[in-house]
Amino acid sequence: MKNLFPFLALLAAAGCNSPTTPKSAPAGAGAAVPPPADAATDSLHQAVAAYIKANAAAFPGYEAVRWGRPTPYTKMSEAAIKGVVAMQAFDDALVPRNQALANYKASLARHDAPARTAAIMGIYGKANKHNDSLLLIANRYIGVKDSARIGTQLTHTYRATNKAGATGLDSATFVVRPGGQVEQL
Repeated sequence: MKNLFPFLALLAAAGCNSPTTPKSAPAGAGAAVPPPADAATDSLHQAVAAYIKANAAAFPGYEAVRWGRPTPYTKMSEAAIKGVVAMQAFDDALVPRNQALANYKASLARHDAPARTAAIMGIYGKANKHNDSLLLIANRYIGVKDSARIGTQLTHTYRATNKAGATGLDSATFVVRPGGQVEQL
């Protein structure tokens, strides 16, 4: 019984704050007219739903559960997200680069034929150039201070079917650009 009370309190709080609770019409009004903010939010939801429908393979068994509150998406927030992604790609590319370097050093230590050493050095050179290009991409996002709004960020929780066939909760963050383009972060 002790464990039931917190659960019921949480359930009641979640029901009271539900964003999908229908709004009642004012007394004397024919039909409820949502305020403009709701219309804008509905258009964001529709844009994301259209994106999910267009990419149905990535969202098998999709069923909407909850929408987060829309927040401004600025150049600064885009730089933070894309900078982290670029640095992760750079870090992931370090492993093959370091392996190529180790292979080159081992080839030199073994006194391999010059052609074999040159081939191994070529692999290392390509890996190193790839890493350098990833680092340049990551560095572009450092120090961005522009707070110009370039879209609206929206989180969405949904039910989906995984590869094993089980249905579970998942969530994603989307950006809706002013032209209606949707991007999943």
